[in-house]
Amino acid sequence: MRVAIIDLGTNSVRFDVHQIGTKNQVKLLHREKLMVRLGQGVFTLGKLNPEAIRRTLHAFVSFQKTAAEFRVDRMVAFGTSALREAADGNRLLNLIREKTGIEIRVISGVEEAKLIARGVLKNEKSLKGRFGLIDIGGGSTEISICRGKKLSHSTSFSLGTARLQQVFLRSSPPKPIGDSDENPLDSLRNYIRSALLTKMLAERWPKVDRMIGSSGTVRAIAKLIKKGKANKTVERDDLKKLVRTMSEMTTTELLGLPGMEAKRVDMILAGAVLLEECMNITSAKKVTATEFSLRDGILEEQREAISSDIRSPLSQHLDDVRSRVQKVHPEMVHLDTVAKHAGFLFDKLKRVHHLNSDWKPYLVAACYLHDIGEVISPTNHEEHSYYFAKNADFTPLEKWESEFIARLCLYHRVGRPELDGVFSKNGVKKVAKKMTKKNAAKGGKLSQKEEERKNAFLKLLALLRVADALDRNHRAQVGIASVRIAGKVIKIVIRAKRGSGDLELLRIEQKKALFEEVFKKRLVVV
Repeated sequence: MRVAIIDLGTNSVRFDVHQIGTKNQVKLLHREKLMVRLGQGVFTLGKLNPEAIRRTLHAFVSFQKTAAEFRVDRMVAFGTSALREAADGNRLLNLIREKTGIEIRVISGVEEAKLIARGVLKNEKSLKGRFGLIDIGGGSTEISICRGKKLSHSTSFSLGTARLQQVFLRSSPPKPIGDSDENPLDSLRNYIRSALLTKMLAERWPKVDRMIGSSGTVRAIAKLIKKGKANKTVERDDLKKLVRTMSEMTTTELLGLPGMEAKRVDMILAGAVLLEECMNITSAKKVTATEFSLRDGILEEQREAISSDIRSPLSQHLDDVRSRVQKVHPEMVHLDTVAKHAGFLFDKLKRVHHLNSDWKPYLVAACYLHDIGEVISPTNHEEHSYYFAKNADFTPLEKWESEFIARLCLYHRVGRPELDGVFSKNGVKKVAKKMTKKNAAKGGKLSQKEEERKNAFLKLLALLRVADALDRNHRAQVGIASVRIAGKVIKIVIRAKRGSGDLELLRIEQKKALFEEVFKKRLVVV
């Protein structure tokens, strides 16, 4: 299988084409990088620059043509910091989709940090002891702490070379902005320290003596330290001297430094100061550059998906979904219980629902998310849950997948949903309230994929409703002892704590109608 990966960052966009063999071996077929400067002005104006949009759109048109030439089977595209913050980011996403058919998934900073860590940890050899990972981008910086191949802390900070240059260092050498007398470098350092320490001290991040840097900024700085010669290591004392030298230079003088890349000249000082402060706060004495980064984490995710023949990487991110729900929802006991019941029913009723195991992660994700709307309002909480599940950036899902999980949340209580035309490949169509014969004649017939998704949706929704009803009091007092299938009857035997279970049995009677309709069997719970 041939997989194309697009990483749309704040400064550059990277495009790779890989051949993934039958034994999961990978061969790089094509690689290119274009400096589209998508983040131009984003961090001061809050919106995308028209010229940046034009450059980015042209890049994606080119990628689409190249992908066609390489006969790519699967295309995955990710957007990061600039698109996370631009108020008009959706406009660019829609333009790219219309012109090329490429769907870009804007990932969260936390997800970006974890994917970067995954790419580095998978590919770098001889990783021992405790160390840090750092990726300095144009709009954000991702930092992780690891021990060997194990990740212990990982997050994203709104600190990047383009962002900091636009806000703090608008000239070379830096000059005070407006009526302020404060040295802009001092302001920059204070801002970086505040952002890093607030998070790291609160979560008690451990110190490290070394870091691995996965960004072009780190490699560019390493090259400058060695005056243009090949170099992979940045020592903290050397970096301090470089920052002091560059802070007094004009743009012309910076361009004259051996090894300076013209495309980075306006942001290199901001990047160097940022790297220095990150090293100071983590106690790292040196940073070693690596060639592995976000794209490698995405590639590893795709390799696993292909080797497992799974339709979505969601199964690899359920822990992340749960941990993020846990931060805002007070009743994780209930959500964990519903997830446990739903998973058990899915496994025990395979010869009834006939669904591939790939569908199970969607059910489990909905179990964690179905009541999250209660944190906004208990009244009609399923509507709030729908909005949250649809728009939360948990994992790189296609649009129909987010809609699929969100609608499981929306309909988890009562009613039969209208789903014709909802889970289309290129987005979510409006739901027709009633499909008449006349409408069907005009093209209302579902595609094979939509029919498959609708069928899976109704079966998973039926299981979710029963699992939810089995913990009606939200106290995990009822367990499932066994599930038996006998002819036209499905019998669930429950195990309840003393004085409990009656409310659950009553709730099952209220919510089993869809289950019996979908599976064409009578449900008995005793």
